[in-house]
Amino acid sequence: MLKALKLNICFFLILMALAAGMRSSVSQTPSVALSTVDSLKLALKNAKHDTTRCNVLSVLVEAASDQEWPAFNEQLIILSEKNSASSQTPSKKKFYLRHLANALNSKGYFCENQGRVNEALKYYVRSLKIREEVGDKNGIATSLNSIGLIYYNRGQINEALNYYVRSLKIKEEFGDKKGVSNSLSSIASIYEKLGQVKEALDYNARSLKIREKIGDKRGTATSLNNIGVIYRNQGRAKEALDYYGRSLKIWEEIGDQHGIANSFNNIGVIYMKQG
Repeated sequence: MLKALKLNICFFLILMALAAGMRSSVSQTPSVALSTVDSLKLALKNAKHDTTRCNVLSVLVEAASDQEWPAFNEQLIILSEKNSASSQTPSKKKFYLRHLANALNSKGYFCENQGRVNEALKYYVRSLKIREEVGDKNGIATSLNSIGLIYYNRGQINEALNYYVRSLKIKEEFGDKKGVSNSLSSIASIYEKLGQVKEALDYNARSLKIREKIGDKRGTATSLNNIGVIYRNQGRAKEALDYYGRSLKIWEEIGDQHGIANSFNNIGVIYMKQG
């Protein structure tokens, strides 16, 4: 979820709510510093219009705690669904449908984390259909990827591959380089499971090239590690050690202790097999 992005605009939304006519107690008690979430709750309470309520709820879903955000998301689903059905203008309808699609996707995420995979899939599919209706390319790619991941975890590899490829195509259309690299990596994992080593290496190499180009160090280290795993499984210890070593170097540069530990473990496994 895009917490950083949405938190950057949260106070803009609060100001928008104020401009819409809310009465804020913040100005009356300047000595009291409200937290971001408290400020958003205040904006929601005093909002005069459903458009403002939807905007604030959307940010609250990202900003609130793990215990609170699902309730705000439910409010957003109810509010956006009601207004999308009754909107008098195409622009207003599209506005509410976008919020509804995002909220349904978040509900799918919530269900998936709780192990309610079938429910999660239904919400992801509903979100995808709405995003296709309003032409939200970025949202479509996200939904396709989420659905693909569920199929992947279920072991339905061919279905997963279909959704990952569709997601990749859309990301390429609007130039989402990081998204493209992630999709390429996901597709590589599919081919690895299918035993198609050449294809797996090819997609991982394409992902690696993009990640290096855009300066995605974490992604670069991950791609190097993934290629190392393939070589290790092929019994090509020298190549595996080379990629593991390059991955380890980057993990150390960025101080990722989990990545460092994983690289040492992978390297150790090879040396143990070599005696």
